[in-house]
Amino acid sequence: MRVIFGCGGTGGHLYPALAIAEIIKRKEPDSEILFIGSKKGIEAEVVPHEGYNFKSIPTQGMQVRETKLQKLVLSANVGLSNLAGITKSASIIRKFKPDAIIGTGGYVCFPILMAGEMAGVPCYIHEQNAVPGRANKALAKKAKKLFVGFRGTEDSFGYPEKTIFTGNPVRQDFLNLDKEESRRRLNIPDDDFVIFAFGGSLGALTINKIAIDYLERSKGKEGRTLLFGTGRRFFDDCVEELGDKELIDKSKYMIEDESGLQAYNDGMTRVYGYINNMKDFISASDLMICRAGALSLAEIMAAGKPGIIVPIPNSVGNHQFFNAKAISDAGGAFLVEESKLDLDDINDKIEYLARNKSALEKMGEACRSVASIDAAERIYEEIKSNNA
Repeated sequence: MRVIFGCGGTGGHLYPALAIAEIIKRKEPDSEILFIGSKKGIEAEVVPHEGYNFKSIPTQGMQVRETKLQKLVLSANVGLSNLAGITKSASIIRKFKPDAIIGTGGYVCFPILMAGEMAGVPCYIHEQNAVPGRANKALAKKAKKLFVGFRGTEDSFGYPEKTIFTGNPVRQDFLNLDKEESRRRLNIPDDDFVIFAFGGSLGALTINKIAIDYLERSKGKEGRTLLFGTGRRFFDDCVEELGDKELIDKSKYMIEDESGLQAYNDGMTRVYGYINNMKDFISASDLMICRAGALSLAEIMAAGKPGIIVPIPNSVGNHQFFNAKAISDAGGAFLVEESKLDLDDINDKIEYLARNKSALEKMGEACRSVASIDAAERIYEEIKSNNA
């Protein structure tokens, strides 16, 4: 099989594509796979590192602008950029001759799938979120099949006859986690209650606020470990605040982690600007505190980790709220809306789970019950049967 993946901008769009590519290569080792994306996106660095070929195209997405003139100029620039992206994508497609094109989101998908449809190549879309993104929705009519990551969203595109629930693909690493081994690698005691708070690669002020408040309340408690991913842009400020509050001794424990970024580690409190090794961090944890990005939730569900989930309040179509609601409704997480954030209530939830192992395990089981651990394989089988 010869497959082109169109995706990028964020890990939430890229890593599901990598999970599908992983399954294709396992099922058909002789397959040829090509990723197309933006040279400015995360895909330009990650895809070659994962061993796949990558080509970039010019593309630009719509952004919020204040004045009519700004909107007009942006619309013109987006149109010209996408036209150039379609032209270059068409040239790549002619040379590569794919059997299928799979788009997993991000504005870079638009020119790729448009060029694929014009070339007569079967095009497929996977939507990770409970509410479709703008690019995916605009392309839905032209796609042969639409795959969705959350059950109950089969009508979200308006084409239920060709929409299939598959779940969100996660890499195989997240399907065979070993908590004890992960704790050994991270040097965390087996009996500790471990919280992993993170707001994604860029970080989230609200998640950071919750983590710092937790540290203030839990200071001096034995058997607790906090793994705290601040995001690159907030690392220095968080370390400064933690030091000022005497929650860490920043003069003694500053280190440099494997990605070359500064980190802080005194055993009980570990602060990171960026986390490369998400697999071990999730595996080693008892409780997650995070946003509701589809990729993060898919990995958490696959690992069966209960969470306190605070959706971004201004996500497109409020999709993060509905992402989180799917787990919360199953009993696998507490959904906390940012507008109703109550640090006392969050601390009560943390302490309840820290003391009540059976409740923690029950939530973990509920979380895993809504995971789709065979999502990538379902997508592969569907594309294979449609292209037979």
